[in-house]
Amino acid sequence: MIYLTFITVGDLPKGPFFELRNEFVKRLSGFVRLTHIAVKNADRAFTSIPAGDTVLLLDADGDSMHSERFAEMLRGYENDGVHLSVLLGGPKGFTKQQKARAGRRISLSPMTTTHDMAHLFFLEQLYRAGTINRGKEYHY
Repeated sequence: MIYLTFITVGDLPKGPFFELRNEFVKRLSGFVRLTHIAVKNADRAFTSIPAGDTVLLLDADGDSMHSERFAEMLRGYENDGVHLSVLLGGPKGFTKQQKARAGRRISLSPMTTTHDMAHLFFLEQLYRAGTINRGKEYHY
């Protein structure tokens, strides 16, 4: 099981987005030990990273990868016993200095989307990666 702290800048998704978020969090319980921390600004996101965690920053300019590659990357972290902190920025993202502090940056999409959609997209891809790595039927 992978240990992951999901640190998001801004509020949790609202309305139906919150319901979908909760559904994915529930589904993830078999694959990921997930802790979620919501903070008000990007500086606070970096001070919320647990000591010793590897940092993965979600950034439009980060590495693009398909779901299978993302699953492979997570499997490597899990096999190595890495605790992972994944940071999702607010409307203005992260500064160049903050981006430089991340161990790795990945892009969910080169397109700009709402915070709620990015939040859900990451959780869905995390679930998809878990099903790929466990040989469960979900990813086609």
